[in-house]
Amino acid sequence: MIISPPLLRDKSDTESDSAWVDRMIPVDTRRGFPVNAWHTWHGGVHLIHSDSTSRPEKIRAIADGTVHFVRQPKFSQRDQPPYNYNGGTDCGCVVLKHETEIGNGENGKVTFFSLYMHLKTIDSTVSQGKTVYRKDPLGTVGQVDGANAVHFQIFCDDANLLKLVGRTERELNITKDGRTDVVYGDMHFYLPAGIAFCEKVPEKNRMTTWGKAPYTSLEPLFITMSFDKGKCTMTTRRQHQNGHYETVGEALVSEDYEYNLYKKAVELYPDSPSAGYEMLRFGRIINTEHEILSPADAPHWREVNYPGGKGWVNLAVSEVKKFSDADFPHWMEWQLIDDDSDSNSQCNSPTLLAQLNAETEPQADLSYAICHFPFEWDSATVESRFNWLKLPNDALEGPMSEEDWNKFIAHVKALCIDMAGLPSGRVWHFEPRRFITHFRKCGWLSQKELVALTPKFYYSGYPHTPRRSRVKWADKFDDWQKYYEDFNKCCNKYSILSVERKSIFLGQIYIETNMMAKTEEIGKGKKNRNGTWPVPAMEYYQSFYGRGLMQLTWPSNYESYMKYRTKISLPDVNQGYKYVDDRITLTSHHYWSDPREIIIDKRTHKKEVVINESLSKIWYPRFDPDIISSDSYCATDSAGFYWVSKHHDGKININREADKGFSEKSIGRCSVLVNGGGFGYFERQAYCRYVYYFLCDTVDMKNSEIVPISRGRASANVTVDYTRQCD
Repeated sequence: MIISPPLLRDKSDTESDSAWVDRMIPVDTRRGFPVNAWHTWHGGVHLIHSDSTSRPEKIRAIADGTVHFVRQPKFSQRDQPPYNYNGGTDCGCVVLKHETEIGNGENGKVTFFSLYMHLKTIDSTVSQGKTVYRKDPLGTVGQVDGANAVHFQIFCDDANLLKLVGRTERELNITKDGRTDVVYGDMHFYLPAGIAFCEKVPEKNRMTTWGKAPYTSLEPLFITMSFDKGKCTMTTRRQHQNGHYETVGEALVSEDYEYNLYKKAVELYPDSPSAGYEMLRFGRIINTEHEILSPADAPHWREVNYPGGKGWVNLAVSEVKKFSDADFPHWMEWQLIDDDSDSNSQCNSPTLLAQLNAETEPQADLSYAICHFPFEWDSATVESRFNWLKLPNDALEGPMSEEDWNKFIAHVKALCIDMAGLPSGRVWHFEPRRFITHFRKCGWLSQKELVALTPKFYYSGYPHTPRRSRVKWADKFDDWQKYYEDFNKCCNKYSILSVERKSIFLGQIYIETNMMAKTEEIGKGKKNRNGTWPVPAMEYYQSFYGRGLMQLTWPSNYESYMKYRTKISLPDVNQGYKYVDDRITLTSHHYWSDPREIIIDKRTHKKEVVINESLSKIWYPRFDPDIISSDSYCATDSAGFYWVSKHHDGKININREADKGFSEKSIGRCSVLVNGGGFGYFERQAYCRYVYYFLCDTVDMKNSEIVPISRGRASANVTVDYTRQCD
């Protein structure tokens, strides 16, 4: 899912993502969620906005979707009945249907709707049945009861609520681990009472400790593990006697922890580093089909706070239950409310009313409530939903007169929409700011979203005269079919999730795979037609040519990946096996890495190239390198492995460079770390920029741009064509 607020402005360098989303959706507190000031159900929020310039700011699509319903505004009737019940009200409305993915398999395929009511104008490009893309303009802010605002809401049906949230109960079931097919955001751990804490971490990642535990928990504790630009933050919470959850101590921050996960996995889990990486990243093994932890009960020691101190705790034990943000933990304030049994618009939920009327502090933040109540724009149910207004009630000083009620009903019906194809009756509503902020943590991309991030037109051949090429949607859709799910697993595992990280990662993949057309090097390490080697190094790596999304090359890199995945995943072949590339045999020798060494002749002082024959070894009986290109999990996971294990500047992990900001310098540095030489240096700059353009939140719409790029003595004016790739 790729999602953003309906208003888009630049984010400041010091502004958190959640703070930025809140600023983009300023809410009228009397018309908030899930109830308004009169405690009647309100399915969205009123986004208040007044244009301060002559060019009105646009309300934009929050995600890719289809225009399900559109009603043009009637500006000339805004100040007349039935629209002006309490003041001038615009009736322009757009409803978008969003079909996207948040995880693996059918449970990851979700549908939800976004509704934009009270628009003053609607863009001419918006028409029923038409595809719209995130950030596309929909219209401008109109009026509600004489005030500048739009009503904005997000809703779904019962089936998709279960997929989006993973449950229908109010609170998360903490007797079992959370779901594994949908995992994103922060990781969470439930520690029941009786968990022992150690004074220091056991040596060599042992399961057991010596001596008496300094602390054994007397109450349940909730741990959150979050990663951000290399840092890992561990936060402890417990439930206060008033029912709310409070933090315990000051969060513990480990600098560079995320950047060094590969190093730690190799050190702490030598028998299964790849599975160990998942343990450190997710707190458990997520990709159980491909990863096996050895030993099965290997610990996951982390230092966390407890009431009165801090200590080391094994989060891997079965008593500790593991979750992610995808499980909407109730200790993070999420709650599902579905106890209003009637079908009118009056809030009669005992749970919600108790929280609204609570006198204890702090009060519940109801923006985290996901509520089930009647859809408010259905004309067929208007009268039954508001009949209670004619009876004695707490919302009004007295019952409505028949005349006032009829005027009100006429006003509401005038704003209702065509319900064909929409969930009716009681539907599930989300507070829009929380929904958007939450799912911006989900980096999973649908197959269509990935294809759309492939340039439609691109230029190659720099720094000489570039050639323009076109990529067809159908071709790229087929190319991604095999790999897109495992690509998402790779990005999730190796935290290639931010706009900057993913843009640069994909840009590298495009050049390495010829826009996903091939997961093996063109030419397969053989001489070309005129009998020469396309690149000098190819003479020495030959059958260990580039494979996978990041084109692993040389036996040393293949062997390193085998050690990381272990022989459980990449077992030795038997004596009768025939390698796919027949240049690899039971007795064939291969240079483990580039054997060319430059020496200086002491007599002539000239440089000479000599071959280090000690690097020549027999590959057999190791696994067939072909699996790195033919198996989708290996093809994608090997790319992530290379990305986070790459040594540079005395450190590891290419994410370090991407986190320095999206720029020519960071793209260039990552490109060199991936390829080593200058191959595709200029093209990589263009591809990364294309992806970034569609992943970022800026609305600087442009068809193309020319970017001057330099590397050493070479320079070129690189053309980036931003023509959207669409089906």
